[in-house]
Amino acid sequence: MLTVLLTDGEFTGMIRSLREIPEIRIVGICFSENAAHTAMLDSSYVAPAWDSPEYLPFLLDIIKKEHVDIVFPVVTNSLPYMASVAGEIHEKTGALVVTSPFTAISKANDKAALFSALKSNLETSEYITEYKTASSVSELCSAVHSFMERNVHCITKPVTGENKEGFLDIISDSEWTDRFLAGEASGTSCPAQLEALDKSLVLPTPRLIMPYLPGQEWDVDLLITDGSIISATIRKNHYMFGGLSACTETTDDMWLLTACRSIVRVLGLEYLACISFKEDADGKLKLLEINPRAMGSIHVSSLGGNSLVKRLIDILTGKDSDHSLRITAPGLKTSLYYDIIPLPLKGDKKK
Repeated sequence: MLTVLLTDGEFTGMIRSLREIPEIRIVGICFSENAAHTAMLDSSYVAPAWDSPEYLPFLLDIIKKEHVDIVFPVVTNSLPYMASVAGEIHEKTGALVVTSPFTAISKANDKAALFSALKSNLETSEYITEYKTASSVSELCSAVHSFMERNVHCITKPVTGENKEGFLDIISDSEWTDRFLAGEASGTSCPAQLEALDKSLVLPTPRLIMPYLPGQEWDVDLLITDGSIISATIRKNHYMFGGLSACTETTDDMWLLTACRSIVRVLGLEYLACISFKEDADGKLKLLEINPRAMGSIHVSSLGGNSLVKRLIDILTGKDSDHSLRITAPGLKTSLYYDIIPLPLKGDKKK
C-alpha cells in the first residue's frame, strides 16, 4: 500500500487521478473539517498556515503518523518553501517531495523572475511579450500610462498568486464608467482610479503589467523526468472561469510542445508542471504563466488514457522504466461542474 499526501487536499482532479491507481491511500490537508474533500480522502487534517513556524513540525508529524511515501505540494505560494525543505523531509521521514529544484521553482512561481529569465535567453525570448513590473503605485501608474499612450490594451496581475487572484483588466476611463453603470466593472480598473491613489504607496505584492493578448489560450500539462518531457496533454481552452479551464479540449498541436521543451530546458523543471500560453494578435505564442506542480486539470490526462500521475508513481516505484514520449489523444472535450457530496458525521470512521 502506497500513501501519498496532498498539501492541498481540496484538489478534486488529483484525488480522482490517484483513485484510479490500485493500492493507494490519500492523505490531505484541508482548510476546514467541513471541507467537502474530507469525504474523498482516506485521512484529512487542518494544518497551520504554510508560512508559520508550526507548519513544518506539523507536516513531519503527519508524514510519520500516516507513513507517507510521496508528498505532492500543491499550494502555489508554498512551492518555494516546500522545495527548500524537501531534503529535510526526506532525511527525517524517508518521504519523497515531488518538486522541481528550488531554483526552478523560484523562477517559475514568480512571473517577474520567470519573464526575465526567459526573455534573456535566446531559446525562449520569442515566447515573452513586452512587459513591465511595478512595486509601487507610482510605478504601476507609469507602466499603465506607457501602454495606454500607445493605445495598447493592457492587464496587470500580481507576480505570485493562485489562478486569477488580483487580475485587473485596465480599460479607458470612459469604458470603465460605462461598465460600472451597467454593473459589469468587476475585475477592471482605469487610469483615473489608479491616479487617485497615493503614489507613495508600496504594493503588497509586485505586479506584472503586459498587453492584453486577444488570441487562443492554451495549456500544456507535462510530466518531466531528468529534464525531458515524457508525457504531455496539450489543451485548447474554449472557456475560462476564474483562471481555470472551464471547458477544454485535447489537441495534438505539437508546436506547443516545441515551446515547452525550450522552457523546461532553460528553467530546469522536473516532475509535474502546467505551462499556459496565449496567442497575440498576430497568432504568435506568448507565455502567460507556469504552475510547477500538479495542475488542477490533471484528471483530463487520466480521462484521455495518459495518466500523468500514474506514470509518475510507476516511475518513482520502479514499475516503469520506459521514458518515451506519450501524448494524450486529441478530441477529448471536458468541462468543470459543481457537485454536492455528503460529509462523514463527526466520529464516523472511514473505511
